[in-house]
Amino acid sequence: MNRKTIPVFGISQVGQEPLRREGIGVTSLTASVLNDPGRLRPHYHNFFQMILIRGNGAVMHDFRDSQVSGLTLFFLSPGQVHTMRPRRDFDGITVSFTQGFFDHRAAPPSALFELPFFFTTEISPLLKIPRGDTFRIAECFAEMQREFTAAEANAAEVLRAWLRILFARVLRLLEQNRPSANPSRQSVLVRQFHLAVERGFRQERALTDYARELEVTANHLNDIVRAETGRSAGSIVRQRRLLDAQRLLSHSDLTVSEIGYQTGFPDPSYFVRFFRRETGKTPVAFRTEIREKYHSNPH
Repeated sequence: MNRKTIPVFGISQVGQEPLRREGIGVTSLTASVLNDPGRLRPHYHNFFQMILIRGNGAVMHDFRDSQVSGLTLFFLSPGQVHTMRPRRDFDGITVSFTQGFFDHRAAPPSALFELPFFFTTEISPLLKIPRGDTFRIAECFAEMQREFTAAEANAAEVLRAWLRILFARVLRLLEQNRPSANPSRQSVLVRQFHLAVERGFRQERALTDYARELEVTANHLNDIVRAETGRSAGSIVRQRRLLDAQRLLSHSDLTVSEIGYQTGFPDPSYFVRFFRRETGKTPVAFRTEIREKYHSNPH
């Protein structure tokens, strides 16, 4: 299947819109599929997702098919093509979140890229939860679903905390009973590229600089990244710089010029043009809009 024919879906339009605008969605598999049946066909996302699956069915991940039964945790990174074919008594809970939501005000590099279950080079994206769920993985999903549905004050902060608790519990489970899978050279390169971007996106670096650091050509790096994620290497760098700028505009009192300098733009006017090209808004307009939105919504 050609990736160009595969649709990209956003976070499911089910549940609390204010929280979804912040970059987090938690819903049952049934509700997500009923809202958009196209999710049962191959597709991919530009955000992170975890699905706690209950029951029997088939899962396709980057064109590899697997059978699941019982309680299974499915990790999805941005750009990974997937779908599911449910059978009897198949349901679960889906947690979708953006890097911006998870990182929030944390300084780079993002802790997400240190976790072995995203950009899955070390392990399979499917994790069988042992009988009894000793590490209380399902509890995390249930708490996040309750928190998202209630959408009380500071729900976003509580959901971020539950994500970190879930990650810690999954790491405990992995350390106890999981052998590593042999990663492909392509997936290793993509992971190394993401980590390099996290280390260097605030510097004025061309794609050739990243390629040189990874000891490949720029064309080869771009081809592999596009094949693995559906996005060009350059777009990943631009989106990471944009995310940092958006966070600083939202949460700091730095001037637009200072934010431009901090995110690697030596010329403030170039930063403004970059921001407008990527978002359709000026940095000032974005800052005004985002602050008005969050001032009016306590979540």
